[in-house]
Amino acid sequence: MITVWDGKKAAEIYYDAGENLCIRKALQDLKRDLARVGVREIVLSDSLPEDAGGKLLIGSLKNEKFTKYLADRDVCLQEMEGKWEQYTIRTTGPDDDTVLIAGSDDCGTMWGIYTFSERFLGIDPLYLWTDHAPQSMDRLTLEKVCITDGPEHFRFRGWFINDEDLLQGFSKGGKPQAGYDFHRDYAKVLEMLVETGLRLKQNLLIPCSHLDICNPDEEALVRIVTERGMYISMHHQEPVGVHQFTMDRYWKEKGITDINYFTYREEYEQLWRQYVRKWSRYQNVIWQLGLRGRGDRPVWYQEKGVPDSMEERGKLISDAIRRQYEIIKEENPCREILCSSTLWMEGMGLYGKGTLTFPEDVIVVFADFAPEQMLEQDYFNTAREAGRNYGLYYHVAFWGCGPHLVQGNPPEKIDYVYRKLAARGDCDYSVLNVANFREHVYNIRYVAELTWNMEHFQPETYCAAWCRQEFLIEDPTPLQEIYREYYQCFYEMSGEKIPGQMLFMDGMTRRVAMKLMELIQGKPFTQVDIQNKRLFDFENAEDFIAYYEKASAEGYLHFTQLHRKAVMILREIAQERRQFFISHLVVPVETMIGLYGWVHALSCAAQDRLGECNGQSYERHIEDAVYALSKLCIDRKKALAGRWEHWYDNETLMNLEEMLAITEQLRPGTAERQRGDIRY
Repeated sequence: MITVWDGKKAAEIYYDAGENLCIRKALQDLKRDLARVGVREIVLSDSLPEDAGGKLLIGSLKNEKFTKYLADRDVCLQEMEGKWEQYTIRTTGPDDDTVLIAGSDDCGTMWGIYTFSERFLGIDPLYLWTDHAPQSMDRLTLEKVCITDGPEHFRFRGWFINDEDLLQGFSKGGKPQAGYDFHRDYAKVLEMLVETGLRLKQNLLIPCSHLDICNPDEEALVRIVTERGMYISMHHQEPVGVHQFTMDRYWKEKGITDINYFTYREEYEQLWRQYVRKWSRYQNVIWQLGLRGRGDRPVWYQEKGVPDSMEERGKLISDAIRRQYEIIKEENPCREILCSSTLWMEGMGLYGKGTLTFPEDVIVVFADFAPEQMLEQDYFNTAREAGRNYGLYYHVAFWGCGPHLVQGNPPEKIDYVYRKLAARGDCDYSVLNVANFREHVYNIRYVAELTWNMEHFQPETYCAAWCRQEFLIEDPTPLQEIYREYYQCFYEMSGEKIPGQMLFMDGMTRRVAMKLMELIQGKPFTQVDIQNKRLFDFENAEDFIAYYEKASAEGYLHFTQLHRKAVMILREIAQERRQFFISHLVVPVETMIGLYGWVHALSCAAQDRLGECNGQSYERHIEDAVYALSKLCIDRKKALAGRWEHWYDNETLMNLEEMLAITEQLRPGTAERQRGDIRY
């Protein structure tokens, strides 16, 4: 037995100074965790003790000095040697009076440290986003402990922080943006994301969109990720770290205004090499290979001279990938490199037809059809190459069709997709698009648990454990029902494969509302979207309006009914956890009530306009639309308590305030009043 803390004295923590920086930083987190539960005067020593009794002993089996230290004391961890990210937490010694936390490698050691914090200190891995403070401890005594664990399914598990409008505003803390300083204040938020990722045993991060390593502020982001021992990669728009807009700006200054790979291969390769050299200064890079056009569209969408045949287009992209791979190899002689390529949009079709090829050791990453968050039939039809590793780029959040401001991807659907992936053996790599993170923590943690070990997690058992931990209630059943009903409140647009396959979510409401406002203004009904034609897949404006009038009315009714239940259950939640419940569930429900109410009122107004009914009925519907958005802008302020005061400062993608202003323009006589033609 070991007393870690008895109210007066804490057990000392020992490690070897030769441990990797990431382990030493994790130990500093452990020291802070102990302090948060009330442990005082914590000794953290960087030399291994002669007598380990009554101490915490931490290290990696990659550290020869630590391994020899254990061997000299007959501590055998042979079963972990050479394994990927294994860890053990065990009491050792004749009296079990030493806590040993050891990992097969650096990540395994960190997983052991953070698991100790969660299991024995009560630290919520998501505390930075849930504001969940641990309870103070008067005493911590451990009897015999033996925990050994490691990832059972995915080798690389991580996140892509994408479309981070809210994170960017939050990072600036109320300071106005001056010029293009997109990532100038992002480091402190990234540190929150990295720590959270490590606590959830994530080993991979794509830290943001449009990262330019030649910008010192943005190179600092690369340093933050890699110093913490995580692998780092790039968005599929940014092969070898070069975004197409970066390519455009660089060559425009040199007189080339129509840069494209079909015509200017040497120029592309020159800039690729410059960026590869910069990125090669860092360890743990998973190089993203590919060729995308502007605005994350196919390379032939805007560029001149690209061939028309799919065979030639596939060869063009394959040639670019092969050349990127060669440049990386040339700039990293005698060094193991890791590369991946994501089959986003056109990539899946080209690869399935055999016209897109990759070097033999590149990880091929499938992608979901983002508006549905589902694997499409091409995924199942595509033959796998022998010896090739595969993975998944998946969306728990997705700007454009949602979810964005609210959580909206049911855990049951996530579970369905990942188990299909595991059944095909495509388990080398998982990167989850988490957007602004805060709204999606429930599902983010579920994917983290699922990709670690699928056998131990199911949506129902996960929900029960989440409710107990986050809301401190003994019987989670009523809250589980709230969660289950929440996802069922969205209007289901399709459910052929699985219920909730495609839901009418927040991002979709914005796009539909904009189309409705165009119709109200007399513009023709057209299909304009290339990613999700299903939104506007109607023969005429009348059918379009009727569909969304019904969808929004049903969704509005369901969410208003759920809102009453959520408010009633609030009294059952521990006082200190009520604000999180409000931010996490009540505000998303109120957001969807506002958005569905907005769309429904606009649908009715559009019907009036098409029916040439421009009197009081039309005016009332526009007033209803304005009211719905106005109320929503007030309701969501409930999520801005404490340090979240500036969370919506840079809300530029849904941009509800702009949508409100545009909606107000639809009032009869608005243009005349603004010109001063009408007097009051």
